[in-house]
Amino acid sequence: MQDLSTTPDNRRVDLTRLALVAVGASATVWLLESGTPVFLPLVFALVVGVVFAPLSNFFDRLGAPPVVGALAVLITVLSVITLGVFLFYPVVAEFMTRVPFMWTELQQSLSGLKSTMENVENVQNQVAITLAPEGSAEMEAPGTVAVPTVAGILSYLPSFAAQIMVFVGILYFFLLTKLELYKYIASVTTHLSEKVLRRAEVEVSRYFLAITAINACFGALVSLMLSAYGMPNAAYWGLGAFLVNYVLYLGPISFAIVLLLGGLIVFDGAMSVLPALTYMLMNMTEGQFVTPTFVGKQMSVNPLLIFTSLVFWLWIWGPVGGIIAIPLLVWLRQINKEMHGRDPIQGDRDESRDLLAKTGRNSKPEMQYDVAE
Repeated sequence: MQDLSTTPDNRRVDLTRLALVAVGASATVWLLESGTPVFLPLVFALVVGVVFAPLSNFFDRLGAPPVVGALAVLITVLSVITLGVFLFYPVVAEFMTRVPFMWTELQQSLSGLKSTMENVENVQNQVAITLAPEGSAEMEAPGTVAVPTVAGILSYLPSFAAQIMVFVGILYFFLLTKLELYKYIASVTTHLSEKVLRRAEVEVSRYFLAITAINACFGALVSLMLSAYGMPNAAYWGLGAFLVNYVLYLGPISFAIVLLLGGLIVFDGAMSVLPALTYMLMNMTEGQFVTPTFVGKQMSVNPLLIFTSLVFWLWIWGPVGGIIAIPLLVWLRQINKEMHGRDPIQGDRDESRDLLAKTGRNSKPEMQYDVAE
């Protein structure tokens, strides 16, 4: 007897569904990437709104109008962003002006590999000269680093200002009409309710608050460690460690590479790699012991999902995508947990408990029955 699930018609239906899913996913990725000026600030504003929703709910519980909570969150977020810009602008400006000098110092620090590098550059230049068309413009001198000009930076200001406006508008109106939006979603779907959405935003906020506290302590320890080693601008290095720690895996790896380059420029000998090595050991300790202890298994997410989400959003939207990847993943995980009524981590225990309840096999009634006999 032929299995109905493997008939040619069913296989064609499955292949058609798979093709439609692949086409829909490809179209969604293309839309997100091509519409970055709109979708990036929009999604970022929604994630920030969910993270800071408890602050807005606090004013609602006090009986204040929704506009008060929305304005409080908006002012708080803009103040944090402005403070970060003022703290980092001097360092970034100095870094951009020192890029050519840092490159020269780095080359001098790697003098042991100078001969090998020169041979590679000579071969590269010979190949470039051979392949270059006649009458072409002169090539740039090897070893030079292009520094962005003021005119180039100013050309991005209109687009950047428009994205800021989209972010502010979406964040404010989302917080202002959040309850109405949740009620509408609950009315048009069968699985999502207002209670589920509110629980999800609470869990995301708790996760973000715990991670922020851990990252702040970690950044302070990194700053103290680099200060003890004699690293210049140790406070700014600590602030950078605090920020990149939101981008799991990839953020600390990038920071360790930059810290290694900084150590090669500032120090000599084995001391040049000690700051980066110490940072990596501290980050491994924090990731393996500190974060699991304070965050807990109830908020843990599969590392493969975390890494895949980071790679995807970094590919689509760069550093900002890396920041929103984890809160968005935690929100989706909590929604899935609330919709199915169980946590994937404790699913088997919950199913066993439900099975015992349905069959009536409870230990206490059996004990009472034996005593009666």
